[in-house]
Amino acid sequence: MEKPIDQNNQLVIIEEKIQRPNNETKTKKYLRGQMLGKGGFAKCYEVTDLESKRIQAAKIIPKETLQKTRARQKLISEIKIHKSLQHLHVVQFEHVFEDYENVYILLELCTNNTLNELIKRRKRLTELEVQCYLLQIINGLKYLHQNKVIHRDLKLGNLFINDKMEIKLGDFGLATKLEFDGEKKNTICGTPNYIAPEILEGKTGHSYQVDIWSLGVIIYTLIIGKPPYETPDVKATYKKIRQNSYSFPENIPISDDAKNLIVKILNLEPLKRPTLDEILLHPFMNNNGTIPKTLPVVTLNCPPSIQYTKQFLPQGNALKVNQQPVRLIESSNNNRLKTQSTTQINKPSINTCSDQIWGLSTNGQQSQKNIPTNSEFKPFSTQGCEFKKNSMTKSTNMNNYACLQSTNNFLSTKNGIGSNQKIPNNENIQEQQVWVIQWVDYSAKYGLGYILSNGHSGVFFNDSTKIILDPSSNQIEYMERKYESEKQDSVIQFNLDEYPPELKKKVTLLSLFRNYLKEQKQNNQMENFQKTQNFVYVKKWMKTKHAIMFRLSNKIVQVSFVDKTEILLSSEQKMVTYLDKKGNRSNYPLATALENQNTEMSKRLKYTKDILTQILDNKTKAKLSNINLNMNDYE
Repeated sequence: MEKPIDQNNQLVIIEEKIQRPNNETKTKKYLRGQMLGKGGFAKCYEVTDLESKRIQAAKIIPKETLQKTRARQKLISEIKIHKSLQHLHVVQFEHVFEDYENVYILLELCTNNTLNELIKRRKRLTELEVQCYLLQIINGLKYLHQNKVIHRDLKLGNLFINDKMEIKLGDFGLATKLEFDGEKKNTICGTPNYIAPEILEGKTGHSYQVDIWSLGVIIYTLIIGKPPYETPDVKATYKKIRQNSYSFPENIPISDDAKNLIVKILNLEPLKRPTLDEILLHPFMNNNGTIPKTLPVVTLNCPPSIQYTKQFLPQGNALKVNQQPVRLIESSNNNRLKTQSTTQINKPSINTCSDQIWGLSTNGQQSQKNIPTNSEFKPFSTQGCEFKKNSMTKSTNMNNYACLQSTNNFLSTKNGIGSNQKIPNNENIQEQQVWVIQWVDYSAKYGLGYILSNGHSGVFFNDSTKIILDPSSNQIEYMERKYESEKQDSVIQFNLDEYPPELKKKVTLLSLFRNYLKEQKQNNQMENFQKTQNFVYVKKWMKTKHAIMFRLSNKIVQVSFVDKTEILLSSEQKMVTYLDKKGNRSNYPLATALENQNTEMSKRLKYTKDILTQILDNKTKAKLSNINLNMNDYE
């Protein structure tokens, strides 16, 4: 039975009564956490066994929905089928129990959600990723069919990703088991976009081939970004399925092998569709290249790097035609990468940036998103699905804006027009001007990872804590603000090999981010880091349509644009550093920079100034979605 233990019904204890052989009753308790999903009659929650501390998924079905005999039979069939299955690529059935109110099905927890969430976040996948996921789905599906089980509801939302980046087939609510070879089923069931035409017709029955059809829809959806027969109206969708009416968009690259496989699978005649073994032998899956067993965790948020992809391609082959640009963002310096794929900044149409603007959300509180369960790590805290609210005081707000106000004031000063004055480079300037040279936005799950021009690497986590590593000494600084009254981050210093146990997960993530970013570097790219005495770290960051902006602890505001140009504003040195499209870096006085004869720089400075002005004017009302600046206004 579910028992709320707080006034807001946020914390709920589930009790399981276990009858022992000696007639004694043991009570096992589970703490119900965040809701993972919901269907027609059931909801799925994350639950923690309070005795073993093991975290599982619990599908909770209210008994009031089981009053009809058919509903009870359907649930019993689901439990019986799922309980009989045990395979690497099938969600593990753990346990089932009931009380007066509900039936509870405990399942393996897949911490990285489903392919449905992945495609919403990524829009579409590279063909290498599709091959990797498809191989795992086929292995799981072969196991089902060998055990005479037809899933009948294969779709992105029922393909789960666990902490090892392995695919798991789940939700057997519509599954059926054949009694003998050649048996056909006649029940009309499935999800509109994925349902096979023979199920819709219902005349001759259906068998394993309905899962093959759904597999074709899945391949198309992963590559193209939406199902082939999708329409706003279900009846129209069914009509398109019956007529097999779909096409491949001309604006989305797709290989001939992928097209050919999809066409073969999406055949109105069930027996003319390829078998699972034939799909594995198709050129799309068998092109003399190799398919990774699993994908890197970073692909949950961005495509695999070109370097990673190359190792799986046949010798001499170019990249797959639909290889998307790597969403690693690298700013320019004298040793910059020349490839567009590693410099493109994500546009807001892909929701990969945090809601933070200099740490403030729309209600003036510090935005501290709860970090979800990781693919390789447990949650950073034990707060479950609760959001950690840490209001910032007025004095803290003012401290956050002081640097921006100072910089903006200098940009507003006009000391004449047509100035072309430059400040020569020297070692002192270079030492103070530490900036971000590489970064990857993984805020959909953890935060922003980056490497600085001095070689230090860091992470700005979604809970607004920060961590920075000096690889030459293995020294780490960890910054957090524990109390509302604190005006500055409190700093913990330790060594990479001897860190506080409670920071193990974040130190591990720091290493993962650093290794990933280092992997992106071209083999011919030299590391020419400018060593510095002090730790510098990213204090805040934000994105707009045309740029990404960082505020660093050395009081530098950095704006890196999608066209590879870059602005550094230093209120300490009262200086602007501009990196042009050719990679040339020049310094100018901050006060006269807007009137400089370099129109390209001036245009970007005006864009930067307008962003700063909006932040300062709106303060606690500022929100990223409200910043809608058009670069054409600055031509």
